[in-house]
Amino acid sequence: MNKWLTKAFSQCVVLLRGCRWSLLLLPVLTLLLMFFLVPMSNMARMAFLKYDPIRLYMPIFTTGNFLKFFGDYYYWGMLLNSLKIGVLTSLFSLLLGYPMAYYLTRSKGTERTILTGCILLPIFTTVVIIALGWYVIFLPYGLAQKLLAALGITNGPIKVLRTSPMLIAVLVHAHIPYAIMILASSIQAVPDEKLQAARVLGAPGWRVIWSVMIPLTMPGIVSSAILVFSLSASSYLIPALITGHKIKLLPIAIWSYTSELLNWPFASAIALVLFIVTLSVTYGFIVTTNKLSRRGQWEVV
Repeated sequence: MNKWLTKAFSQCVVLLRGCRWSLLLLPVLTLLLMFFLVPMSNMARMAFLKYDPIRLYMPIFTTGNFLKFFGDYYYWGMLLNSLKIGVLTSLFSLLLGYPMAYYLTRSKGTERTILTGCILLPIFTTVVIIALGWYVIFLPYGLAQKLLAALGITNGPIKVLRTSPMLIAVLVHAHIPYAIMILASSIQAVPDEKLQAARVLGAPGWRVIWSVMIPLTMPGIVSSAILVFSLSASSYLIPALITGHKIKLLPIAIWSYTSELLNWPFASAIALVLFIVTLSVTYGFIVTTNKLSRRGQWEVV
């Protein structure tokens, strides 16, 4: 009996110790509950309410908001545009960010400090300043247009503003620091011995990068791609400033139905669709990457 009580007491002590350390998560869980789960649940509830032009919404359950969205090709086009912008921004962020991350991990001392500061500068600069900076430079008679004309590349002002390439360039500028820092962490974790072994075996430089470096850093590649995709596909302020609502995207539609048309139920339905689609694309990307990874030795999740 005494042995059983002693064992039970020991297990209780271990459990209490675990709970004590778990209390450290309480502030984070509280913030997550207050500022994410509660607003998301309210948004999901609002998406199934009926719109009323006088009271904004009525407490009547309906699926009409989703039928309106999926029954109109106009909103399908918005969804595809948002996904396309997110995918292209992620792709260019990876293509440009990977060499920069590699060079950052190989730099030392003052050079590394300066490079890190330059890379993180867009994070400490508001997206309004970034967007307006690009806008001013590419005005019809802005600095970029004059430089292209002086070099003989163009004969006059070219249409750059309010186009998809311009929007993608600004989104890459705003979000590439996240990709670079995640990639740099993955590249830093790759042992130099493995790279040196590949070189000793006679592998050329491009082969070392393609067959050794990229597979070993694939978790970082996937993580940075997911983060940049989520931020870009759901971005509102940069598309609004750069395109002036000319390119139809779901975040712009959400703002329009929330602030201008005051159709909160339909705006909630659009936001919920964007949220679910973004999560689905992210999950599908992770699953597909893990299936492909079975041929190698890396795994994303």
